Amino acid sequence: MAPALARPLALTLPLTLPLARPLPLPLTLPLALPLTLALSRGAAVDSFAEKECPMRDLQNRTALVTGASKGIGVYIAQALAAEGMNLILAARSADKLEQVADALRATGRRVLCIPTDLSDRSSLHELVNRAEGEGGGVDVLVNNAGVEDWMTFDQLAVELIDEAIDVNLRAPVVLSRLLLPRMRERGRGHIVNIASLAGLGPVAYAEPYCLTKHGLIGFTRSLRATVRNENYPVSCSVVCPGLVDAGMYEDATRDFGVKAPLALGSSPPGRVARAVVRAIKRDLPEIIVNPIPYRLPLAIGLLAPRLAQWMVQWLGISKFFGIIARQRGRQAH
Repeated sequence: MAPALARPLALTLPLTLPLARPLPLPLTLPLALPLTLALSRGAAVDSFAEKECPMRDLQNRTALVTGASKGIGVYIAQALAAEGMNLILAARSADKLEQVADALRATGRRVLCIPTDLSDRSSLHELVNRAEGEGGGVDVLVNNAGVEDWMTFDQLAVELIDEAIDVNLRAPVVLSRLLLPRMRERGRGHIVNIASLAGLGPVAYAEPYCLTKHGLIGFTRSLRATVRNENYPVSCSVVCPGLVDAGMYEDATRDFGVKAPLALGSSPPGRVARAVVRAIKRDLPEIIVNPIPYRLPLAIGLLAPRLAQWMVQWLGISKFFGIIARQRGRQAH
């Protein structure tokens, strides 16, 4: 067996064994192998679908990165700068943005900071106008900004639901809509949406977050189908990280002393940043970033939803998020 397939098969085949109850085992194994083929970093599928794209060379192009003042956004900006890109950074905190920008300018890249509250709907047009004007135009849009509130849903303030929808979903959709015509005019462009594994499967205590990330994945898939059918010189990708050792998960480990269950693990933020670069340069539709291959469990969830629900609890994933939610609930009161 090829080494590229051995590890995904070894990690994911045991997860198919519970299928022996709802499905006969002879049906489970034939199901596991082709899905495992798709798991092996998507290499075979990616090379089959890969086509020449205008964003293969990123040197001296310009990227707009939202949520760039902390967490994954900083690493994404650094990775794009390493590819020779100039940066337009957007986030709420002007001071933190300038700190990130200073480090990037030291590498010789041109950096423009635009403090922006993405939950303020009127600010999106201003962000695009300044990015196109002062920034010289946007070749790559990375919709990275996001908020989460792990909490028991019936204790969650309605205002936090509104904020999650505005920042995590509405802002990426509107920014994409505003920038897409300008990318078409220039004859090049790529949009990368940072979603989450929470947009592909069930995560307890994260209803608004899951809602928005499912929506962001659906939006990306639909938009990609449209631009390909219309033969636009623009494309889009979605990157779906699991828990990442920066930003939200880093805050949770610091504030609540929790650690990711073994069934999830966590990834270094540099892996997410490299996935963004790979998605742009190879025009990949979707990339999952997680230490444990998850496409097979997700496929099982489609085939056997009750089994997927049981697995999430049995593996301690719901318990992990429940600890955070209870701690957050106590803080709120």
